[in-house]
Amino acid sequence: MVSLFLVFTAFVISNVGHIRPQRTLLAFVSGIFFILSGLSLVVGLVLYISSINDEVMNRPSGSEQYFQYRYGWSFAFAASSFLLKEGAGVMSVYLFTKRYAEEELYRAPPGLLRPRLSACSGLSGQFLQPRGWPRARSPSEASSDVS
Repeated sequence: MVSLFLVFTAFVISNVGHIRPQRTLLAFVSGIFFILSGLSLVVGLVLYISSINDEVMNRPSGSEQYFQYRYGWSFAFAASSFLLKEGAGVMSVYLFTKRYAEEELYRAPPGLLRPRLSACSGLSGQFLQPRGWPRARSPSEASSDVS
């Protein structure tokens, strides 16, 4: 039940974090919730396996030949859901780091932007680049400087 609650919470947070661009931190938090959900599921599976093994070990030796057990399709689905939850957590954290790195790459320092003073256009609330900024360089120009 804990795993189900955590995965539902992670799903909601993930959708909000990836849809709203100003809330990118929620994508990271959802990844943590997905990973915690998978770990709580594994704890439940380990407890289930250990309780069955304890029951088998405590049986009298004469009744072992009549007692059989096997794990069914529900156990296989639970094990595969662990892998899917962990994968969702890793992908959510990866998308967060990729988006955050891209935002930092293209974000100008706050002191270098000046507000547009012209009220003539509908875009008067936008920010302009200062006159001293050089033209943006292409990746090929940057790689030629490195070589």
